[in-house]
Amino acid sequence: MLLGVAPAHAQDVSDCGVLFNGIEADRIDSLNSPLELGTDDTLIFTGTDPIGTRTARLRLLLGPITIESNATPYAPPERDFVAALPLDDSSPYAVGLFRVEGTTDNCSSAVWVRLSGRFPLATLAGLVGMGLAFGGATGQLGAIASRRRWARSAAALGGIATGVGLTLVGQEFGRLQLSYPSLAGMSVGAGGVGVILASVLNPTIRDKRRKEVAPLPAAPTEPKTAVGHRIEPTEPAVAPDRHLARDDSETETSPGAPGPATEPLPQPASVDAPHWCYVMAPTDVFDLTDHTRTIAVLEPGNWYLANRVLGGWVQVVAAEGVVGWVAEGAVHRQG
Repeated sequence: MLLGVAPAHAQDVSDCGVLFNGIEADRIDSLNSPLELGTDDTLIFTGTDPIGTRTARLRLLLGPITIESNATPYAPPERDFVAALPLDDSSPYAVGLFRVEGTTDNCSSAVWVRLSGRFPLATLAGLVGMGLAFGGATGQLGAIASRRRWARSAAALGGIATGVGLTLVGQEFGRLQLSYPSLAGMSVGAGGVGVILASVLNPTIRDKRRKEVAPLPAAPTEPKTAVGHRIEPTEPAVAPDRHLARDDSETETSPGAPGPATEPLPQPASVDAPHWCYVMAPTDVFDLTDHTRTIAVLEPGNWYLANRVLGGWVQVVAAEGVVGWVAEGAVHRQG
């Protein structure tokens, strides 16, 4: 997509016969066949203006920016013209793929030049491109790891810096045209990758989907009746059996005398009564009022006090003074 951007084709007016370093302009007007030059070479623009020209101009362009230019004046006007541009002065700023424009009073032409002979990342444009790419990628990774709701937006914004930096680096290595379409394409691509990673790896989005399936109940208004405790996993105490066998030697009571006092059997606890529970894997605990905020994590190997069960969620005491909601399917009741 980036190399398929329509190049600026050579445009000869009045059959000027334009040459760049002795090569016809129509042979090097494509990104697939640029003119190969080194930093010690000189770019030479020659040709014949049938009407005559007063000035022959030559410009070296990096995107919309003119890196270097030169002009040769003629008085009186001349038909044969020549303009030269040494490339050693421009190499500290940028190398790679450039657009070159040569014009006279009646002729104009544009071709592509690939400049080599200097390490691409040692130029000003290469250093700026590496800095933008590294900074943008770092910002995207930080946004993804932040576990916040704005992670996707921050990753998309960081992709703009990443895309611009990668475009500059690609231009310096002579593999990418620096233009508005290439900058937009690389920025959109880098930002899209960041958004996808944030959506897949950010647990906040997964928690949101889980809450859509089983919404959290409203915060209870009654005062808390249980205090949370965190203890080492031990076998919970079992209430002693209250069914005692009768002594065979016990004498029967006389008629009219009151019989021995009997104690009612305990009733099974309801699901809303406080009870001990545990988890098999780390489980998030959500705030009682702000159901999108995680306040604690239940760890396996510990007992936790569950105050009540409501609507598929369990109100659990995660620590001293820390009470929140946990999905009912994630906790296991004592016994």
